[in-house]
Amino acid sequence: FPHQFILAPMVGASELAFRLLCRRYGAQLAYTPMMSAQKFASDEKYRNEEFQTCAQDRPLVCHFAANTPEDFAAAARAAAPYCDAIDLNLGCPQRTAYLGHFGSYLLDGKDRDLVCSIVSAGAKAVEIPIFCKIRLLDTLDETIRLCKQLCDAGASLIAVHGRYRASWERKGPGARDGPALMDQIGEIKKAVPQIPIIANGNTITFEDVEANLKLTEANGLMSAEGILDNPALFLPRLMKAIQGNEDDTGKPSVDSNQPPKNATKIEKLKKKLRKIARIEKKVSSK
Repeated sequence: FPHQFILAPMVGASELAFRLLCRRYGAQLAYTPMMSAQKFASDEKYRNEEFQTCAQDRPLVCHFAANTPEDFAAAARAAAPYCDAIDLNLGCPQRTAYLGHFGSYLLDGKDRDLVCSIVSAGAKAVEIPIFCKIRLLDTLDETIRLCKQLCDAGASLIAVHGRYRASWERKGPGARDGPALMDQIGEIKKAVPQIPIIANGNTITFEDVEANLKLTEANGLMSAEGILDNPALFLPRLMKAIQGNEDDTGKPSVDSNQPPKNATKIEKLKKKLRKIARIEKKVSSK
């Protein structure tokens, strides 16, 4: 899976402008905010208000809340020409998700057949991949079973937020209680090796990004609050990529496999990064 550094879906945050900003500073893949599959499929005004994109906004995942196979499939068909994957929200812990019966409130066992039918309908409706974003269930075994069922239903990737879903009463382990359980994501990755598993949680700095990728051995790292605070969260990956293209003199390497124009692009990018570093230093010193 080539996209390790991922901007998470965030209502009121991961719209087009913010996606483009994060891409400029290192994000490789971005999700839209959560959108209603039912409204997206049936209401042109809603689509125009809630979803904007452009040529620079790729690869892109359209992220939907749905609780019927028909709505999810219809939304997937409407969005497919403008994105690279469709994602089913199975992680939203908000009370509005409880009232609307979507998000993490679809993760009870009684809804498992429904959830799998939603994923299956999406996979049959479009040629691009179907993703799912989930939270942890009460036990690790239950979460692993869920992931395998989603995979069998047609999911090509699963992003796991390493916290438990909240209850309506907000009692017990919930949406924001304590650190994310990244070790469980590592176990899920081992148990479900056939598709990419993306880790989500406990990420504030790029050191956290690297540590969580190492701990979980996940195929990628998704950030929400961390990248919202710092859109340049993934910037160090660009610095490392540049360093990997330098020779012992500190200048971009140029060989038969790398046309001179690429070396020029790298040098321009280095100048931009140095300028950003100077600005950040001035801001931090105030």
